[in-house]
Amino acid sequence: MNFKKKYSKVTVAMAMLHGVIIGIAAVAIVGFIIVGTNGQGKEKAGEKEVVVTDPPAPGETTPTSGPAISPEEAPLQLFAKQHGVFSSAQSAQDFISQDASLAKATILQIGGQFYVWSEVGIQEDEIEVSEYEMTFRKPFFVDASSCSNVGAGKLRSALSETELSKIKVLTTVAEGEADDEKIAEFRKNIAAVTAFTSDLRIFRIKLLAHYFHKDGCAKINF
Repeated sequence: MNFKKKYSKVTVAMAMLHGVIIGIAAVAIVGFIIVGTNGQGKEKAGEKEVVVTDPPAPGETTPTSGPAISPEEAPLQLFAKQHGVFSSAQSAQDFISQDASLAKATILQIGGQFYVWSEVGIQEDEIEVSEYEMTFRKPFFVDASSCSNVGAGKLRSALSETELSKIKVLTTVAEGEADDEKIAEFRKNIAAVTAFTSDLRIFRIKLLAHYFHKDGCAKINF
């Protein structure tokens, strides 16, 4: 049997032209797909480069300019030796009463919780902790900028001092300094704490607790 079939020249030419047109259309479609994909990729890449910042909390503003804060007004970073945190003052007190080594420890109520601290240092390595005691270093900041209103304008200096002799100088009236009643009270408190202990780590926690709880001028933040 003969399967060959004769086609006219016109038929062959039309078939070739049809193939060329289909090929051009296919290339054009692929080109449009590639261009469209690259465009979307660039848009997504651009979206990833956008940095989103959280809006300020209600009532919070970000100053664009203003007076610089002096070192004496800036918050002071300190490190506490922490023994535990409790939900009530009674629980914290019971914890202290069960351990004779915590006789000089102090309870501070911060943010609705009661912290048991025994020492406060300026440097982190100044505070010794151990797994046996189940103690650790608690970094925190003290803002004493408003303490001048109660005569304790030198509280920050007292807390950051490293020599007991220089702290005791704060108990005397400096030359040319007015003997203000509020400042005299601050000197009296310094004298009382230094008479209680010569350990500066204990001195700091006792003095800080007084101006944090009683006078309320010192602010503690974590």
